[in-house]
Amino acid sequence: MDERAFTASTILFSITSASIIIGILAARGVKALKADTYIVAGRTLGTIIFFLNTAAVIYSGYTFLGLSGYSYTYGAATIFAWGTSLLGYSLGYLVAPKLWRIAKENNLLTLSDFITWRYGSRLLTITSALTSIIFQLPYIQLQIRSVAIIIDSTTYGSLQSMHVSIAVFALVMTYVFMGGMISIALTNVLLGAIMLAAMLGGSWAIIISYFGGLSGLYRAVESVSTQHLLMPGPRGDRPISWFITASLGTALGFWCWSQRIQSLFTAKSSRTVERGMVLGSWYYLLGGVWVTQLGLAAVAIGATVGHADYTFLKLADQAFGPIALGLVASGGVGASLSTAAGLLLDEASTLSKNILQLAFKGKLSDQGLVWSTRAMVVGFGILGIYLAYTSPALLVDLLLLGYAGVTQLFPALILGLYVDFDWREVSAGLAAGLTTVIASYLLNLEKELGVHSTIIALAVNLAALASLRTLRRMKNLL
Repeated sequence: MDERAFTASTILFSITSASIIIGILAARGVKALKADTYIVAGRTLGTIIFFLNTAAVIYSGYTFLGLSGYSYTYGAATIFAWGTSLLGYSLGYLVAPKLWRIAKENNLLTLSDFITWRYGSRLLTITSALTSIIFQLPYIQLQIRSVAIIIDSTTYGSLQSMHVSIAVFALVMTYVFMGGMISIALTNVLLGAIMLAAMLGGSWAIIISYFGGLSGLYRAVESVSTQHLLMPGPRGDRPISWFITASLGTALGFWCWSQRIQSLFTAKSSRTVERGMVLGSWYYLLGGVWVTQLGLAAVAIGATVGHADYTFLKLADQAFGPIALGLVASGGVGASLSTAAGLLLDEASTLSKNILQLAFKGKLSDQGLVWSTRAMVVGFGILGIYLAYTSPALLVDLLLLGYAGVTQLFPALILGLYVDFDWREVSAGLAAGLTTVIASYLLNLEKELGVHSTIIALAVNLAALASLRTLRRMKNLL
């Protein structure tokens, strides 16, 4: 390992180690094996901790590395991600406090708990739980691969990055196993702050260093590749119809990720949730928006980034050297590990509470539920490691596949707050939507139609639901 690699990796591993130590030390305070304490931190998080924990869980390797790589590959269409978060927080401000109040009053710990409370159907509960689990698995895989990319960059290829990434991920599994949401939330205070500083500071430093500002960046891109500033983009497969449907579909699905719902349930009041939605939108404006510009910066200067997902890290190193690389990389690892931790806990608690507990007919005690959740944390961690080794893919593509699946829960979760759907109607819509997601993926309908698969599947979902609802209302009138 040369001097550059030693400098960058020392910064990275020092900050990463500090976050893991915080998680392990926080677990020492989790003495009582109570399910609500382990899974949603006893609903005790105040505004700042709630906001930073939620932001850290939401923004991942996808935001930190994937968006810069996506703009390098596809250009202007990448700004669909702005609509995802900003429209998503607007929706969250309207519905999240109501979801929190329902969860508080009925001791709900997971998204599938809400499905049980709202519809009273074992079949729909199990189906929604499996939907969350299956379509979030690629998201765990994404985080492991993101950490491997970062380690490879900071060590300049001198270490087996995937092996080291697995070791780091195993330590995250350890503190999630020990302390659950308490460990995750306290660790995410540090990681959430580091992420924001790295995204905002790193992005702006690179843009100003090379171009003096955004206007200089866009002029430079225009002189090299005008197609990166237009749709359908340099590859010709991201038309305006794709951009609109990707923005709308991912915004509607923003709160259909069950780990995000679980993070909402950690707040100490509905007012805390409202404040978190406002602060979260500013977090994205100050951080995530600027990361999407870095792919354009790489195009403008003709940077050789190798794989597109390395773009942010390559630019930081090229512009400012190994110290800057280490600091930016620390934010990227923080983004990935914080999301991975939230995903592990949510996947594990969903399987334990909404499938295993149903199998045992509700006979699992609080202690039994916590221990089964802990066992599932290890199980899902191992499965995520296996997928990371065997199924690499472009980071944003992994996320969008997950989005298409979890968004099919939108009618059951969000619309179900306001409309008196029957569980049979919701089940039929969910089945139709999931079938369409799979068909769209296999047949590549998204490319053929120029419409994002999330919207294609959601339209089929709502059509099936509306048809059954109309039949039911007609039958009641007869």
